[in-house]
Amino acid sequence: MKRLIGSICAAAGIFATCTFSAGHRTFRDDLPATSESERYELDSTVLKLETIASHLNAVWDMAWGPDQWIWFSDQDGKVSRLNPATGQIVDILQIHDYYRKRLGLMSMVLHPDWQKHPHVFINYSHMQPDSVIVSKLVRYTYNGKTLVAPKLLYQIPGYLGHNGSRLVISKDRKILWATGDLKKHETIQNPAFANGKVLRLNLDGSIPEDNPYPGSAAWAMGFRVPQGLTYTAGGKLFIAEHGDATDDEVNLAQKRKSYGWPAIAGFCDLPEEQRNCPDSAVAPVKAWTPTIAPAGMDYYRGNIPEWNNALLLTTLKDQSLRVLRLDSKQEKVTGEQVVFSKKFGRLRDVCVSPSGDIYISTSNRDWNPPAGFPAQADDRIIQIRRSGTIPKAARIVKKEQNNGSGDAAALYASFCESCHKADGQGVRGSFPSLVASRLVAGDKTELLRFILKGSQAATGEAMPAFSFLTDAQLAAVSTFVRGKFGKVSEVRAGEVAQARNLRD
Repeated sequence: MKRLIGSICAAAGIFATCTFSAGHRTFRDDLPATSESERYELDSTVLKLETIASHLNAVWDMAWGPDQWIWFSDQDGKVSRLNPATGQIVDILQIHDYYRKRLGLMSMVLHPDWQKHPHVFINYSHMQPDSVIVSKLVRYTYNGKTLVAPKLLYQIPGYLGHNGSRLVISKDRKILWATGDLKKHETIQNPAFANGKVLRLNLDGSIPEDNPYPGSAAWAMGFRVPQGLTYTAGGKLFIAEHGDATDDEVNLAQKRKSYGWPAIAGFCDLPEEQRNCPDSAVAPVKAWTPTIAPAGMDYYRGNIPEWNNALLLTTLKDQSLRVLRLDSKQEKVTGEQVVFSKKFGRLRDVCVSPSGDIYISTSNRDWNPPAGFPAQADDRIIQIRRSGTIPKAARIVKKEQNNGSGDAAALYASFCESCHKADGQGVRGSFPSLVASRLVAGDKTELLRFILKGSQAATGEAMPAFSFLTDAQLAAVSTFVRGKFGKVSEVRAGEVAQARNLRD
């Protein structure tokens, strides 16, 4: 069983900070006087966890640079370089026309032929003078000090959220760009539109002639909100996406395939899904209900044997790192391990160095922080590296834990808390307060019909339908919500059954 052994040396909380400017470069020396380091045990491997950068701002993407530094983006339009050995940070770009209400600057990928083409490709949200939001793909050139000479390569419609996104470059030197559905379901399965797709572009922004749909950047379709995209060592492309109320997914992304959304969430296993399940629909290699909110993902092949040949997936809602072991063909997920759960808060991205060191970034200063965050040092980049081997005689056999609790508090935590929060106050402008809700404290039947059917809100986030829960589960979570936030009577399973029969 994995065990967190505890802190070897805690941060002193005293930072020596120096900032100065040289042209457009900003150097930051925000190193803790005492580094924060912890020991973490797997089955046979000892890991060392250490914060190497702190007081950052919603880091979205990280890439291992040709200079052996970590290049990273944050949502306020900044790109920086981080020396993982010293903690020195050099800011190399500040985009000024980004638009951040919930997103801002998102994905970034470096050209693999760096010596000939020192280019960085960046995707960010932009609001035009007519107040229309778009999503830009822009190429920058690194001159040895800063990123310069921006060139717009491609532009697609954007939105406040549901944009995606992630970028990777294939071995045949194409940009693969995972885009969100923009909450426009009618165009997701249409290759003429960019939303809910994996797009494939030449490095100059043009459309490859061998794309599956002539004249279209679409390469694969049927995604909701993808935030993870990575190639394995064998060249297999995996994509991770947010589901709605159910079925967050990891899929093996393939040319011309459809991955179901919006008609199918996860596997094609419900009656209404089976009626709309085309032969071309591809089942996920992994799906989660309750949802975990998957974000950045990277392939691991390194010196941590328990994680070798695995996808490393960061999660936001679940606040954990998921280790998804692959089969020998790198096509199927054969096992899963969950580590660092609720330890660092929301995790947005993961980066693997050539030596096998792993870096994860927190996202606790974004628009939807969990309870207790952001912490004083947030946001952070944390290094994970192998530091030793556990003797065979001292190894602890892991025991699987049952996390399938069906009690009311657990149901609320799994399906409601990430939006409405533990105290029921919600998120202003996005998720309503349950404490002040007339619906929560009012007629039980009206509340149950709303929960069963969901809604498509004109403003804020839509409420997904929770009819997939059993009558007993819905009665339990409704009773919990009404009792905790409305101070009113319980709901019985029979009342849920009656409400189902009354649905339109």
